[in-house]
Amino acid sequence: MNTVLKAAAAYIIVLFVIRLIGRRTASQQAPIDMVVLFLFGGLSVSAVLGDDRSFVGAMSALFTVGLMHVAVSWLKLRFVWFERIVDGTPIVVFRDGRWNETAMRRLRMQQADIRTAARQEKLDDLDQVAAAIVERDGTVSILEKK
Repeated sequence: MNTVLKAAAAYIIVLFVIRLIGRRTASQQAPIDMVVLFLFGGLSVSAVLGDDRSFVGAMSALFTVGLMHVAVSWLKLRFVWFERIVDGTPIVVFRDGRWNETAMRRLRMQQADIRTAARQEKLDDLDQVAAAIVERDGTVSILEKK
């Protein structure tokens, strides 16, 4: 039972730390982001299993993490406030030619990231951009001026 409790706690802690770190999609991850994710996995396994190298211990941890994921998904469907805590909300970082510097700092994003997203939408100049929104998954949506 100790392994199950540690696995549940590790799930909640890793989820919290990932939310704390910020938003990045797999396509936007720098090598340092990959290092952090791999270390999270390794450290979590060590913390959950400790000296227990048994098959039953490992499977207990695996099922606990799987059930925690199902529970979190269910809670997100049931409670909008919980979904906002776990997944966040879209954040406008550029609108009508003005940068939301506070949001940019909080997201640890640079103007170059938004300019890159605009270029990917075939917009060479920010004068063509009505708004840039960082979505919940970390992608940047560019809304073109009409």
